[in-house]
Amino acid sequence: MKKLIFAMLFCPLLSAAQKTLPRFENDTLYTSGGYTIYKGQLLHLAQGTSAAGYFKYIKFHYSMNRNDTYSLQGSSLIVNKLKNYKNSGTDDNSIRILGTLIYKDGKKEEADMIFNFEKAITNFDGQPGELTVPEAFKTRRIETGETEMKKQIVPDKQTPTDQNKNLLVADEIKKLFDLYKAGALTKEEYETQKKILLKKQ
Repeated sequence: MKKLIFAMLFCPLLSAAQKTLPRFENDTLYTSGGYTIYKGQLLHLAQGTSAAGYFKYIKFHYSMNRNDTYSLQGSSLIVNKLKNYKNSGTDDNSIRILGTLIYKDGKKEEADMIFNFEKAITNFDGQPGELTVPEAFKTRRIETGETEMKKQIVPDKQTPTDQNKNLLVADEIKKLFDLYKAGALTKEEYETQKKILLKKQ
């Protein structure tokens, strides 16, 4: 009887501890490096990693009928909805993000995007990731073996503490404020996004 009671009490704790990364849960995407993507977040796109400046891992959804991802360099994306999460191993981790794109020149448009999120964050071959994230959340790809090129994703650091997450939220709010001051966001848009971010703390 004691064994049965122990098993009933221990199993839920064990299953909770075994949550693997990456995963999509409660409308939030958790990457293998611990970075989260959620509704209301402001994502910052860096530069495309192809030789011609196109993004390899951040693309327009086919419904938008466009492939000019080089135009995304230095832009931001306010996340309005996440869906169609796929996790088929390290080479196919994607999610569809609907949101508002804010280009470098302040121009805004609604966008439907596909993010291969693990590769977009990963530093590979000395190139920075296509999605800008704080150092604590970055992953890097390493090559092992002499003839067999086996790829692994290795977190650079341990999962950030709650204090780091609070600093991340504060940084996101500052970036939103900068966009508001630059005229890319209205006061209402700024306040709405700020409230969403504060709820995530």
